[in-house]
Amino acid sequence: MPHTLINSFGKPYLITEWDEANQWLYNRWMGLLSTENVIQGAVEGLNLMQQTGATAILNDNREVTGSWNQANEYLAQEWMPRAVALGLRRFAHVLAPGIFAQMSAEQLHVHVGSQFEMQLFNDLDTARQWLQAARLATSA
Repeated sequence: MPHTLINSFGKPYLITEWDEANQWLYNRWMGLLSTENVIQGAVEGLNLMQQTGATAILNDNREVTGSWNQANEYLAQEWMPRAVALGLRRFAHVLAPGIFAQMSAEQLHVHVGSQFEMQLFNDLDTARQWLQAARLATSA
């Protein structure tokens, strides 16, 4: 069942759900994200990882506008270690069309190091294919 997070203006900024068929957590981010929005969304994702045992995340930022790099320190210092402890192995990130959101994702990618596999994609289908191929390779 999808979980929708609403910002202070009453608009959704994240819809997150467990994709049972593909065995990954799907995050659809929208709009201009505040640091608080990113942190709340990240915590929601951790809760769903704990509930489902998810080891992969499909993070869709195609509808994001503007930078969210102000949240990268939290993501690197707090979220990543907790996500890895919960079993995160793969993170497919679909880039937003805007350069500032793309730069935020690229900065986050630098922080990942070898904690888990993270790939940046320009389209959702390629990101899905990468996660599916990785899942099939580990189950073979």
